[in-house]
Amino acid sequence: MTNTTPIKMPSRGYYTLSKVDAEGFPRTEGCPSNTVDNVVTYEGAYYTLFASRMFDTLYAELGTSTTERVRTDSTLGSPVSGRSGGGSGGGRAGKEVDNLDGTSTITITRQMAFNLGDKVGTFSEVGVYSLAGGGTFIAGQLIKDEFGAPTTVTVLADEQLIVTYTLEWTVPNKSVEVGSGSVTDAASNSYSYEIWAQPYFRDYSINASSIDTRYNFDGSVTVFYNASGTRITAAVPGVYSTPTRSNGTVTVEGLFGTISPTDASFTDAVFVGMQARNTTSLAGSIVDTDSALIVSTANVAIAAVVKFLNPISKTSSESFRLQISLTMNI
Repeated sequence: MTNTTPIKMPSRGYYTLSKVDAEGFPRTEGCPSNTVDNVVTYEGAYYTLFASRMFDTLYAELGTSTTERVRTDSTLGSPVSGRSGGGSGGGRAGKEVDNLDGTSTITITRQMAFNLGDKVGTFSEVGVYSLAGGGTFIAGQLIKDEFGAPTTVTVLADEQLIVTYTLEWTVPNKSVEVGSGSVTDAASNSYSYEIWAQPYFRDYSINASSIDTRYNFDGSVTVFYNASGTRITAAVPGVYSTPTRSNGTVTVEGLFGTISPTDASFTDAVFVGMQARNTTSLAGSIVDTDSALIVSTANVAIAAVVKFLNPISKTSSESFRLQISLTMNI
């Protein structure tokens, strides 16, 4: 089964620059103070969204290139060695806004200050990375004036440059139908189904303290629920393929082994949860039958739910196999 509508998780970023002298007083000469939009790279979006690193510390770097940054870039055009430290994203609470359309926007602003005299010269580009050395190029762009034209910032030996970076991600906070179709079993019984993508965070409550996501894809189990949304089987182990990505499209293929006759049997399965993490405690997990939403609990990380419009059954003499593919646009 494959979803027909990609799950959209867009991101954007912007930054400002400022300078202060040794006493902390502002120095405005040679420093554009306007806000500049930049690109969040494809690898930067993947790193933050699917490696659960959205709230990690980032590091700013300067460069001297005059070439626009694009989403396929892996570094600044001409980076100058040495990055500013710090820039933690902190927690999730207070940074999330419900867009009232089934998505939330997470906004994190990080301030990264180079030490006094650490960067001296004229610079034309700025970006942020995941590590103090090496790592993933998250976002960056040329320095621009208020009219959008490329410009530079000049930093003297008695000045300190401060980079203030804001990154935004929009992620699902509710379940959403992304596909439908039908399958036929060995006895020629036909079953229509819908595929429902789940919220990005395990706990989808707005501004919850938990930052655990349902979209890690570092393991999997399959869980069956009846028409009332109650779990009717133990979790059956499975595995996701390593996510493949190309120019902003991330695809994860569920490679779920066959459920043997002795693994599970059921007579009225309506919802099948595809678990993104092989957690050990699913006790109490239930499905909201109207929205096919797996309710928030600390140990449930189900990324997708298949809803059968007529219940399926499996006896102790039958095998069962379910495979699903998810596509995300980032």
